Amino acid sequence: MENKLKKIWLINQYAMPPQYESRLRTIKFAHYLTQKGYEVTIFASSALHNMNINLISGNDLWLDTKYDDIHFIHIKAINYKKTLGIRRIISTIQFNYRLLKVIKRFSNPDIIIHTPVVPFVHAICSYSQKIKAEYIAEVLDLWPQQLVDFGILKSANPLMKYLYKKEKWLYFHADKLVFSFEGGKKYLIDKKWDISNGGVINLDKVHYINNGVDLIDFNKYKEEFILEDVHLQNVALKKIVYVGSIRLANDVKYLIDAAKYLIDYKDIVFLIYGNGDYREPLETYCRENGIANVIFKQKWIEPHFVPYLLSKSTVNILNYKSGNFGKYGGSQSKLFQYLASGKPICSNLKMMYCLINKYNLGIAKEFSSNEEYANAILFLANLDQVSYNEMCERSQKVAKEFDYRILTERLTEIF
Repeated sequence: MENKLKKIWLINQYAMPPQYESRLRTIKFAHYLTQKGYEVTIFASSALHNMNINLISGNDLWLDTKYDDIHFIHIKAINYKKTLGIRRIISTIQFNYRLLKVIKRFSNPDIIIHTPVVPFVHAICSYSQKIKAEYIAEVLDLWPQQLVDFGILKSANPLMKYLYKKEKWLYFHADKLVFSFEGGKKYLIDKKWDISNGGVINLDKVHYINNGVDLIDFNKYKEEFILEDVHLQNVALKKIVYVGSIRLANDVKYLIDAAKYLIDYKDIVFLIYGNGDYREPLETYCRENGIANVIFKQKWIEPHFVPYLLSKSTVNILNYKSGNFGKYGGSQSKLFQYLASGKPICSNLKMMYCLINKYNLGIAKEFSSNEEYANAILFLANLDQVSYNEMCERSQKVAKEFDYRILTERLTEIF
């Protein structure tokens, strides 16, 4: 049957081509929506996040290209390195300003699914109203709330008040809201932005679709893309694996300080994959303090190799700076790859709506000390084989609920 709503735009500044993308949500929705008969286009920046790669080197304003069945329009913007640096702000301004100029050159869609960055929210939302396209705001994290959660700004700061105002405007004017974390409605209620609290936002238009994993790809890549590595392939070692950014929000030093307590366990090694502002200082910290059981691996590996890497771990790590992060749930992309790998997870987050605790997939709590964190990791690494295997099986079972084929079905129901 032909889809009544045929043409869809997915607008996400940070979406990347499949060969670079570790946050799979946008490209997987594009792939499976295309398979269902929709005509899908992704609008994204030419500057790839966390990478020194720009897909437009000349003077062109945009690049129109396809990666297999995924249609991309890359909007020209400058590269940046720092998470909160001036170049990133400029890059975001460029993307949003030029985006509005570029999209007017294309025939109108029926639906716009926008991953907005506050305060750059008015233009696309207003444009969708002008062309009578359904506008779905996809909220993947609580920006700007993260500035408060990580102690960068106070909620009473005039800048925060301005950003909150823009955020509220977006939520009110969107036709639908899709939060990638389960507590989206609770957040709106706590802000008193919902109608029942005297606000303006109707909670009936609020939906929840978390991030996920493509199990077909994951299981295929796990067998086909082998990462040659002396530690991964050493069956005598228990591998504690962290994959992801190494920035302020990730607080990887907290994990390293926990690792110090396990330095005498010669069969346990901590493997850290990723890059960020804090990587080099932490490498220096490990050398100067003789923390030899922490090994920094590749700054970046192709996404195809991640399934194999995780399949060789003993315990996977979710690590973040303490605070209110996770108060309304979480949607870390790597969590779902961790689940698909079928390995226990240890997290220093006391997160609401926590899949790890709900299904007994490991340990997730705010530890009182680095030593308690270390003991939790040690407990999981030393589980008896029966308990360990049962935990692994539960993890893979939960992963099936978050397969992107299932999540795409939920998205189309919202249409």
